[in-house]
Amino acid sequence: MIAEERRRKLMVALSKRGALSVAAASDLLGVSRMTVHRDLDALAAAGLLRKVHGGAVPIIAVPARPDIARPFTERQPAHAVAKEKIARHLAKVLAGARSLALDASSTVFCLAAVLKPLPGGGPSIVTNSVPLFQELQRRRAGFRVALTGGEPHPRTGSLVGPLVLRSVEGLHFDVAVFSAAGVMMETGTVYESTPEDAAVKQAFLARADRAILAVDKTKINFLAPYTSAVLRDFDLFVTEDGPQEVKKRRPALVRR
Repeated sequence: MIAEERRRKLMVALSKRGALSVAAASDLLGVSRMTVHRDLDALAAAGLLRKVHGGAVPIIAVPARPDIARPFTERQPAHAVAKEKIARHLAKVLAGARSLALDASSTVFCLAAVLKPLPGGGPSIVTNSVPLFQELQRRRAGFRVALTGGEPHPRTGSLVGPLVLRSVEGLHFDVAVFSAAGVMMETGTVYESTPEDAAVKQAFLARADRAILAVDKTKINFLAPYTSAVLRDFDLFVTEDGPQEVKKRRPALVRR
């Protein structure tokens, strides 16, 4: 197959899927990964796509799945059984933690139904999720809950922007817990659907002693436009099958 035909097929696949991994492209074309990288480099140089760790995404990112960068109320019902299992695993892992940073994902939201308070009150929870904050307040379960500053993202409803980053300066968390739009296991890259959410999660991650990534298995080996972390940044990787330890995370960037 000549280069022009390969690259045409790559662009067709990318437009259909919204993101394309090197491994998937290699299988699609029946060529080596080195050849795929060369083709992606050529297409990126022509301004037709953007290379990311492990593959490529469109210049203007198009969601490949309906739950990416969509309103919380649309994402929440997706893969509900898997998310509930993940929440139960997380609740066991988090027992005894006194300060938590929780993201605005629909996966982490499920913790509200199963997280147990500590004797005497707590844990202290900081989140950029308005739905999670409201749910924890409604349950009056003895948690101390704080909502970050920031502006609502127009699609996801999470609080984002410089005010979020300012509001967590000087804070410290026993554990940070968040989900992701996708995780490429081959490269260990963790992806987000928006740069704003990626920045918030990086801020939480930098201020936590331990970090947990929680995703249902449909997000494994799925690409999204923006990198938020790598797997070695986390202590545990949790799916509906349970928690798995990962390599020791690199030191936090901020300690205050």
